[in-house]
Amino acid sequence: MPVIIGIDEAGYGPTLGPLVITATAFDVAGSGSTSSPDLWHILKEAVSHPPGVKGQTDRRILIADSKKLYSAKKGLRRLEDGALAFQMCLGEKVSDLRGLLSSLYCYDERLLRAYPWYHDKKLGLPLASNTADITHKHAKLKDVLSFNGVRYLAARSAVISPYEFNREVARVGNKSLLLFNNCVNLIIDLWKKYPELEIFCDKHGGRDKYGAMLAKAFANSRVKTLSRDGKSSSCYEVRDGSGDRRMRISFLKGAEEAHLPVALASMYSKYVRELLLRLFNGFWQERLPGLRPTAGYPEDARRFLRDISGLKTRLGISDEILVRDR
Repeated sequence: MPVIIGIDEAGYGPTLGPLVITATAFDVAGSGSTSSPDLWHILKEAVSHPPGVKGQTDRRILIADSKKLYSAKKGLRRLEDGALAFQMCLGEKVSDLRGLLSSLYCYDERLLRAYPWYHDKKLGLPLASNTADITHKHAKLKDVLSFNGVRYLAARSAVISPYEFNREVARVGNKSLLLFNNCVNLIIDLWKKYPELEIFCDKHGGRDKYGAMLAKAFANSRVKTLSRDGKSSSCYEVRDGSGDRRMRISFLKGAEEAHLPVALASMYSKYVRELLLRLFNGFWQERLPGLRPTAGYPEDARRFLRDISGLKTRLGISDEILVRDR
């Protein structure tokens, strides 16, 4: 039975802030299910899918596309409950942002040092929820996973901030390839550990065909197109040279609606991005009282950049580390 992988991103379109990509991994071998089981159904005693139960009576963890769970008005709590409860299933009880990034294998002090809003800044977790509630949700989740023969194996993230984003786009030619390459890096990391994978990935913008890109990324492997109907899905099989390692990877429109691992990856990615934006906005607001925070999307990013223009000049901060070219 293959390990089930879900991959999704947050922050592909904004002008400010990082792009975050996450892969989550589940072993369903003990569940008695097919290779692509409905984990929402199997784990229904511990997790729910919106709309779910209205009000505050449902104590389960909401797992869904982060765009459904998060807004400035709704806050971080639902993302935080999910990400931190699942991290506890990996033995990772994180208490701050640095610990979370380390547990997701994406903490790089050398890179963060280039950004004054990140370097040496502390952010305690949880921010919006509370430790007791997360611990309760984790305990239930752990029991339900065990009872149903499902193991939560891993979460891995990549954080690409503006300088690295711009440099990589200049190298590969466009941000779609940047996204693909970083997804491949996460896949390779997990494929080294687990020889058989079933991967579900949200489609990369308007891209419909991935076979040639997979063949280039896995140059010593055989890539076979299993299905390609373009607009909604594309599916491929990759086998290494020895034939001992195999994966099937599907790029799906709305993958986060069909597969819990993808929805969970979306939640992790959005949670990490919003925590980093919290530091980013805080840096500028400390120095410019009354400044409205930004989510980094193009129109509001232009407003934000106008507002900080004078301060940015006085601080000697270059657009090189601040603004994405695309």
